[in-house]
Amino acid sequence: MKTPAFLPAGDLASVWSCLDFGAPELRAYAIPVIAGETQRGVALLSLVALLYLGLATAMSAAFALGTSYTYTYSMLCLLALHIYLSSAKVARLRALYLLAMLLLVVCGSSLVLLAQRSGQLHAMLLLSVAVLIMLVPVVPWGLREAAMTTGAIYLMFTASTWLSRMRFAALDLWVLQCLMLVAAVISLALVARALRLRKHDLAMRFHLEQAQRELTILANRDHLTGAWNRRHIERDFERAVAAHHAAGADSWFALFDVDRFKGINDTWGHGCGDEVLRALQAAFAQLDGEREYLARLGGDEFALVLCGPQADARIAAALAALPPLPGGAQPTVSLGLVRLPPDCAFDSAYKLADELLYQAKRGGGNAIHTVCADAARVAA
Repeated sequence: MKTPAFLPAGDLASVWSCLDFGAPELRAYAIPVIAGETQRGVALLSLVALLYLGLATAMSAAFALGTSYTYTYSMLCLLALHIYLSSAKVARLRALYLLAMLLLVVCGSSLVLLAQRSGQLHAMLLLSVAVLIMLVPVVPWGLREAAMTTGAIYLMFTASTWLSRMRFAALDLWVLQCLMLVAAVISLALVARALRLRKHDLAMRFHLEQAQRELTILANRDHLTGAWNRRHIERDFERAVAAHHAAGADSWFALFDVDRFKGINDTWGHGCGDEVLRALQAAFAQLDGEREYLARLGGDEFALVLCGPQADARIAAALAALPPLPGGAQPTVSLGLVRLPPDCAFDSAYKLADELLYQAKRGGGNAIHTVCADAARVAA
């Protein structure tokens, strides 16, 4: 998506608020990102203000502008330092906006009082006003908040100086007006442009991450049944087992395949075999997919990750609900079920469950053979 190099009038509404994204899911994604950016922006604003105010304090003392200049700028340095330290502990977006507004508006009010006290619009004061307004775009806020802050600074200076215009030279008043208006227009244009680009970037990141998640899910799902595939269970196995034991629940791994599956395909066709595989996935569809899930390892071989008591009874109940074959017979499975210790790896669990599965098949199938992995290790 190409972003124009200018801000059309129709896009003004989109930059009025930094949280107006339209789609609720995009807004939920963007809020924490914007809050983090705003926190860094307020910290940068206070640092830049602290640097400038420190220089202004030194210049006021060096050029003997008066104790009122030196005192005012030094107090504003302390305020900027306080805002910097506070921004690191504040996470709420509105609170961060208030901190930034507080710094800029208090600085503006102090400069108004300084002008009133000195009775002149000194070059240092004019420069400070311009710098104050030009600092507005440092914070990544919406046009609404930027306009409110800039407007407050502008109205304070305009009202104060024009009500006391007899004390100031006319040229100084017009220079101040020009400085404030030009700085305000530039600052608001930068805020609007930056917010438009930020929203475009956040939307692109959101859609890219969403597409990546969907591709990851597709890569880890079996295309026929929709169950997880071998890649997923191999990567996720240790996490799932650790989660089970952390919750104080028994952890189970089951391996099974369909009895006489080749005969099903040969008798009723591969379409019927595919329906049996889909029915197996549907039989375990109630599993939450995080702590417990079914995975198709290949062909008619499936694996189960379960937790809690009576895993064998739960499996038997799910398998009993399988629909009958066209001839009326019920499809059956041979299954090996292993109770897992906390440190069991996938390969070890697979080997034990595979041995149990073939014991069940050698006994005629349609059976569940169970063992505890720790007991199997002792026997070995």
